[in-house]
Amino acid sequence: MGYPAGIRVSVMEKIYYTALETPLGRMWAAASESGLVQFNMSDDREVFMRELKSRIKAEYIEDHSRFKQLKTELERYFKGKRLIFKGPFDMRGTPFQVEVWKAIHSIPNGKLTSYGGIAKQIGRPKAVRAVGNAVGNNPMGLVVPCHRVVSSDGGIGGFTGGLEWKRKLLAQEGILDSPKNKSETGVDLRKFFK
Repeated sequence: MGYPAGIRVSVMEKIYYTALETPLGRMWAAASESGLVQFNMSDDREVFMRELKSRIKAEYIEDHSRFKQLKTELERYFKGKRLIFKGPFDMRGTPFQVEVWKAIHSIPNGKLTSYGGIAKQIGRPKAVRAVGNAVGNNPMGLVVPCHRVVSSDGGIGGFTGGLEWKRKLLAQEGILDSPKNKSETGVDLRKFFK
């Protein structure tokens, strides 16, 4: 049955989500029909859903079957395989944020860059602070590896998920010897810049 001319019917977007078990605990992923929209390392479903709902108005459907490729890539990552997560991604942010997130996604496993390095890479060398904000708003941590962005002086920098998570991921990738508290002390992380 069709609708009379001039009547618009709006269909709510569907966002699919699931929990993924990893050696570092449960993580959460959400995807649209176009690709991954969010990845959280938090074990907390409520936090994940609250963040997702604040960013995207949709019908939310739990469906593990849509995340087989991501699950396989996570398994390979945690076995120490060097890889770049393939996506597809449905990056939702300002054009500037998306440009920064794409630059972050290009950082190879086992390598780092600085906020200034990202700013130069996207052709905006004076936008270091704005790059830092975009990095901090990355909704797909680990998969779009913002943990690989550090301070230009070789310090660990910050991390929205907390420095404990950043240390765990950098240790997983062989950059830090240990995820223990302040394991980066005395290490000049610039030697890992791409």
